[in-house]
Amino acid sequence: MKTKAISVILGGLVLAAACFSTGVLGAAAAAQPLVYEAEGKLSGDEQISYVPDTPVEVDGDALAVKVFLKNSYWYSLPLSFSVTSGGREYTWDLGNSTLSGIEYTDADESDSSVATIQWDSNGKVCVPYLFYGEVILPFSELNGGAGADIALIEEISVTVTAAVNTDYASGDSWVADGISLYLFGADCVTLNGESEIGDRTQIADFCGMSADDLTLTAAAGGEAEGALRSASDSDYAAFEGLLAQYNSSSETLGDMKIIEDFDTNDLLAEAAGAERAAQELEDIFYMSGQEADYSITEGGYSGTALSYNVDSTMYNPGGNAYAGLHFNFGKKDATDWSGANGVAVYAENTSDHLASFAIEIFQYNLDTGKLEQYNLNDSANRYKTLYAYNVETGEEFSYHTQTYMRVPANFKGWIRIPFSQYAAPAWSQSAAYGNEGVLDFDRFPVVKVSLTRLFNVNYDIELIIDDIALYYGDFSVGNLFDSSKTSIRDCIENGSVPA
Repeated sequence: MKTKAISVILGGLVLAAACFSTGVLGAAAAAQPLVYEAEGKLSGDEQISYVPDTPVEVDGDALAVKVFLKNSYWYSLPLSFSVTSGGREYTWDLGNSTLSGIEYTDADESDSSVATIQWDSNGKVCVPYLFYGEVILPFSELNGGAGADIALIEEISVTVTAAVNTDYASGDSWVADGISLYLFGADCVTLNGESEIGDRTQIADFCGMSADDLTLTAAAGGEAEGALRSASDSDYAAFEGLLAQYNSSSETLGDMKIIEDFDTNDLLAEAAGAERAAQELEDIFYMSGQEADYSITEGGYSGTALSYNVDSTMYNPGGNAYAGLHFNFGKKDATDWSGANGVAVYAENTSDHLASFAIEIFQYNLDTGKLEQYNLNDSANRYKTLYAYNVETGEEFSYHTQTYMRVPANFKGWIRIPFSQYAAPAWSQSAAYGNEGVLDFDRFPVVKVSLTRLFNVNYDIELIIDDIALYYGDFSVGNLFDSSKTSIRDCIENGSVPA
């Protein structure tokens, strides 16, 4: 089983530019922040708390606490924040509140934009993957708007919310993975108007502190699984490289925007080295269902690709019948699916048997705060139409499938799925999940993709998957009989993505 380190880097908000002035995270940083880390998922919430030597006074017009952080966890990370005043702990119970934030697009914070911050149904702040910036937590939202009267802040805490338990033997459907959160500190700020930031007073600056300056506790009691250490030069470099990667533009291929190419990112490799960049690529995946055999391999359409196999020796008959690989996008513009017509993927099935997998998409509904799942598995339309182009034979064809995308034996090429074939599965529209069932790419981002395979029909069949993309062109596979129709090949070789 692959495990991934959980890491939280703690630094200071006001002094962040000073701490990381050499390209933000250069080796010559004047003061190093702290790193909180643990292996695999947490089995329970863990709280990191700081008590200032002198309580921080809150001016009468101070309306918010601003938290400065960077999430490099591979999906949105649920956190909770609290302040203690007069011996009472106040938490932010967000409900359906709309959080504001400032997202930095460069390392020295000289360029920024307004960001919408996610929350989940339990009122936790869900910091988007690779978000780098400041989250505004209004005092009016403390304890669900209970009218907190805060004159002094005696303690500030950040709680890393545990996902599901790591014990797969107990029936947990999620396989262990990790968290990586860079947390630089917090200020008490004044809000002028709805979102304009006014004066600030620093609550905590973790740059240069030792691990003993903070308290780490398991929220449910017992011993904490994590530990604190000083940040390394490698941590600095990876942070800088991930930020540069996140804000770079996705590559295009004809009428397609590549949202994941499974190649080592050049910006990350330049900043942190080839070995660290290769490891970051391996670590983008987290698993559900049963364990799968996957790796980054040479081949595919270009560069490297994902090798995905459901190994019969790894199958547990008493567990789920599927294996799922999930990942979020390493570039912000990959979450923007507006204007696209469908999903395209390059796949190779080198076996003599039919194989199948699914590309499931997860849209974040900003109105409800829910992550909505869409796939080919809905009862209203059991037969889905897909389109394929075999790059070896030149053949283009359409075909019907159900639930999963079928990949013909010995096929190498592109498969296109129009968005019209996607729908919300019936179970996801129950009250517990709150899926509205309407894909709206003009309003809402797509933050996650899942690749899933059933065991019993895919035993020991390796699929090579490369270049998951959005396509924007119109095409027809009937071009063999009518040359006036644009083929998939024409779209790839001569098409373009709208500006």
